[in-house]
Amino acid sequence: MDQTTPDRATPERIGESATTPAAAASGPADTRSARVRKTEARLRAKVGTDAELVAWTRGWVSRARRLHRLLAARTLDFAVVTGDSLVIVSIGFFSRRPRRVVYSSELQALVVSDDPVPKGRRLRVHSPAGSALWIELRGDAQAAAFADMLVARTRREP
Repeated sequence: MDQTTPDRATPERIGESATTPAAAASGPADTRSARVRKTEARLRAKVGTDAELVAWTRGWVSRARRLHRLLAARTLDFAVVTGDSLVIVSIGFFSRRPRRVVYSSELQALVVSDDPVPKGRRLRVHSPAGSALWIELRGDAQAAAFADMLVARTRREP
């Protein structure tokens, strides 16, 4: 008998291919999306290869001044906490991908306060090297974990 079509995948064969020894030996599956993995890879490249990304999120960054909501450049930049520093990476205007490091400071030198706002969180970051920054975060779990990590690793306001 001449068979013109290859064997079709049956439910039994699909289940067998998912449990092959090669798939089981590779370790636990990464549950993050491909977009998140690519973003982390880009952030790791911008921050530096030897830096460990502890937490990262996206937030609106501006200088702590009067009328900052009205006059500040409002882009959703990336804020990254590494093992020993806070790094802010700006995004491209059209691509919205991480482009360049615009702020970097050691965590030991920073004083961070968590200001209450109606939606999300606003972190006020004081540095001895320059004026204070506000990082306004969304109300999601990743932003909350980032804010908790940053406040825990820095000094609090006296």
